[in-house]
Amino acid sequence: MIRCQHCGHEVPEGSVFCNHCGYRMSNEVTCSYCHEPMPSTSVFCPHCGKAVDNAINVASRQTTKGQGSPRPMTYNEQRQAAQRQAQQRQANAWKQPEVEPEEDDDDNDGGGSRSHYDRNLIIGIVLAVLAIALLSLLKHCNSQENDRLEARADSAALIAEGSQDPMAVLNAELSRNAFTDDKAYTGCAVRFASTDPDTPERIVGVTYKDDTDRPFIKVYQLTRDGAQWKTELGQTKYYDGRSIIMDNSSLIADGMNVPRAVTVDGKSCLYFAFLNHLKGAGEGNNGRVTLALYDIDSKKLTTLTYDGQIRSRTDGRQYVYSRGPLENTNSSERTFLRQEAASIGAIKVATQEEIDAEEEALAKEEEEKALAGEENADAKWAHDNAENMDKIKEGEEVKMKPTQYDKPIINMKEIKVKLENDRYLVFLDTKGSVVGFNKSSRKYFTIYGGKNGAATGISLNGDNNLLIKTGSGNITYDLVHDRAKNAN
Repeated sequence: MIRCQHCGHEVPEGSVFCNHCGYRMSNEVTCSYCHEPMPSTSVFCPHCGKAVDNAINVASRQTTKGQGSPRPMTYNEQRQAAQRQAQQRQANAWKQPEVEPEEDDDDNDGGGSRSHYDRNLIIGIVLAVLAIALLSLLKHCNSQENDRLEARADSAALIAEGSQDPMAVLNAELSRNAFTDDKAYTGCAVRFASTDPDTPERIVGVTYKDDTDRPFIKVYQLTRDGAQWKTELGQTKYYDGRSIIMDNSSLIADGMNVPRAVTVDGKSCLYFAFLNHLKGAGEGNNGRVTLALYDIDSKKLTTLTYDGQIRSRTDGRQYVYSRGPLENTNSSERTFLRQEAASIGAIKVATQEEIDAEEEALAKEEEEKALAGEENADAKWAHDNAENMDKIKEGEEVKMKPTQYDKPIINMKEIKVKLENDRYLVFLDTKGSVVGFNKSSRKYFTIYGGKNGAATGISLNGDNNLLIKTGSGNITYDLVHDRAKNAN
C-alpha cells in the first residue's frame, strides 16, 4: 500500500490514480504526439514541443465544445495562452482582498461626494468647538485681569483712605495710576495738611532711579479730591552718568529735618536732599550733594549743589569737601538751601583759611611737577639754592642743595670743558652750567646753574675742590661735602 500525496489515503501499489480523490499517482505522463515520457505538470512536450493534454488544452476544448472536433492550438497560440496564465497567477498572488462597501440607502451615484461632505462636516464641528473653547478661555483671562486691576485699585483706595503714612499713600496711588512702570524707588513723601476749606490736602513725594544709563528723580504731587486722590507728575530731572542715593544715613542728616514741608516767602514747598556721585566714585573722587526745594503751587524745582572731593571721617562715613555751591545764592530759595546745608553732615564747606592753604599746597605741587625730571635739573637747582647764592655773594660759606639723578642731566654734545679725578667727572657746557658725576654712586648732580650767571671756566683746585669762574666772581665748591663760598 502507498499513500496518496493529495488526500493522504492509502492506495494499492501500482495504482495510476488515487481511488479516493482521483489524483494521478505518477509524476510522469506520456506525450500524446511523440509518446515520450514527460512531467505531469508540463504544458509543452520537452521532446516535440507540442501542447499536451493538460489544463490549457482541456480548457481550450471546453470552450470549443459543440463546435465540432477540437482544433489543436498553434505554437504561437500555446505561448500566448501560457503567458496569460502566468500573468494571471502573478496578479492573483499580489492582489489584496477587497473590503465590500457597506450597503447604503442612498444610490451609488455621488457616494464620493457624500463621503467628502461628511468628513468636512466633522472637521467644521471640531473647529467650532475649539473656537468656542478659546473664546471662553480669553474671556476668563480678561475677567481675571479686570478683577486683579479692580482689586489693586480697591486696595490702593483703601490704603489712601485709611493710612496716615504719606509714603504708603504715595506708593498706592502710583500703583493705581500705573506710574510704577519705570520701576523707580520711593525716596520720600510729605503730607501738606489743609489750612483752609479752599486749600485741598496734598502729598508731595520723590522717586528716583539709579540702575539705568540715565538716572533721574521724579517729583509727584497728590491732591485730595473728595474721597480720592488726583496724582500728577510735577518734575523730572536727569543726572547722566551719576549714582543717586537718597537716604538720611548717607546724607548724615537728621531724619526730622530732611525731608520736610517748609514755607519760603509764603510759598509751600517740599525740602529734600540726595547724593549724586559719579558712578563708582570713592575716596578721593568727585562727589556731590544736592539740596532741592519744590514749590507745590508753581511746581518749580530749585536745586543747590555742593561739589568736591569725597573724604572719610574718623568713623568711616564719607562726606563731600566743597568750597561752596556750584550755583549762585541770590534767590530766596537758594539762600534757604544754603542755610540748610549746614545741617547736612555729608557736606563740609571749606573756610577761607583752608582754601588758602589748599591753593598754596596745590601751587607747590604744580611747581614740583614742573621741576621734576632730568630736563629741568638746572631750573630745580636755581629754585632750591636761590637763598644760598645770596649768602655766597655776602661772603658766607653755605651747604648747597644738589639733586641727584640716575640719567645724564647735560647734553654731551654741548660739553665745553671736562675734568676728571679718581672720584668725580666735572663738565662745563656751552650754556654756562656745571654738572658733576659721582663715579662711586653713579649719580649726576648740578654744581652750578647757568641761570644765575653763566660760568666761564672750571678747574680742580686740590683733589676734590672745584674753582668756578663766573662774570660776577669766582666760587669754590667742595665736591665731597657740597659746600660753596666766594673765592674772590
